Amino acid sequence: MDYSTYWSILDTPSKSIQSNSVFLFIAFGAALLWFLAKKFKKDKGDGDKTIILWATGVFAVLGLAGYIMLTFFYQDRSNEKTLEMLNSPTTPRVEGIISNFERTYRERKEIIEKFTVNGIQFAYGDAALGKFNSFSQTNNNVIFDGQKVRITYSSGSAYCDNCNSILKLEVAK
Repeated sequence: MDYSTYWSILDTPSKSIQSNSVFLFIAFGAALLWFLAKKFKKDKGDGDKTIILWATGVFAVLGLAGYIMLTFFYQDRSNEKTLEMLNSPTTPRVEGIISNFERTYRERKEIIEKFTVNGIQFAYGDAALGKFNSFSQTNNNVIFDGQKVRITYSSGSAYCDNCNSILKLEVAK
C-alpha cells in the first residue's frame, strides 16, 4: 500500500523555529534600535543616549556572535535526529484501518479525539499548548472510521490512560 505523509512531529512549531534565527532577529532588532537611537535620540547630557547606544550595541554584537556560533560551529541537528528516530525500525509503527473513532468535549472547550488502529488506541486534543508538541488537529476530516493509515507513535498520551501519541501520520493514497 502506498502512503503519503499527512503530518509529522517535524511539522510542529517547536521544530520550525531554529535557535540561530532567534539570535539573528535579536541582532537585527538591536542594530535597528541602535540606529534609531543614534539618529533620533536627543543628547540631553544626562548619559541616557550613551547608555542606550551601548546596551543596544552589546545586544547587536552578542546576537550576531550567537548567530555565527550556532550557524557555523554548533549546528542544530535535532531535525535530523528526529527524522532518524521516525525512520528507525525500533520506533513503534502500526498500519491498519481506523475504528472506534470518537470525539468528546472536555469542559466544553477542548475537543479530544480517540480512535483505534489494530487494537492500539490513540488520543489527542486541540489545546493551544498541545499543538507545540504533538498532533492535535481536531475536526480535520482526515481521521475517520474506515480510513487506512500508517502511524508512527510513542507510548503515553496526556488525554487518556493506555493511549499513545502520534509522531507521524500517513494516509493511504
